Amino acid sequence: MNPQTDALAGLRDIHLPDAVSLWPLAPGWWLLAAATALAVGLGIGLRRRHLASIRRAATDELDALCNQFDVEGDAVALAEGLSALLRRVALARFGQAHVAPLHGAKWVAFLSDASRSGALPSDVATQIEHTMYAGPNANPQPEQVEVWLTAGRRWIRSVS
Repeated sequence: MNPQTDALAGLRDIHLPDAVSLWPLAPGWWLLAAATALAVGLGIGLRRRHLASIRRAATDELDALCNQFDVEGDAVALAEGLSALLRRVALARFGQAHVAPLHGAKWVAFLSDASRSGALPSDVATQIEHTMYAGPNANPQPEQVEVWLTAGRRWIRSVS
């Protein structure tokens, strides 16, 4: 027997270490996951708060327009104020690049399409626009004005 052959026979084969497991995670990864979840939750909460503040301010202004109409009875001022209010809400919600260039039929179409529930029908938006430009000759019925205010309130609630 060769002594060198016996020495080689006694050696063990090369053993690779076990693969590194991804689970359980190290504490740093848990902290990163918690920080990410907190940041996402905070972002969602701030967005909801912003939309709620837009809705609250717009509803308060709509109530003021309604009170002013009850006192003065000026349908043109109501139509102008309601149109301006809806445009400001749309600008705050959808951005200037999307809303600012809209006017006329495109603005009316946007108002009827922007809400999730079709809260402001195009015929109501058209009535508001026509009254706004009709001047002192505008004389809408009180029922129409109530429809305007109700539709405006629903539209504000649906987009913000």
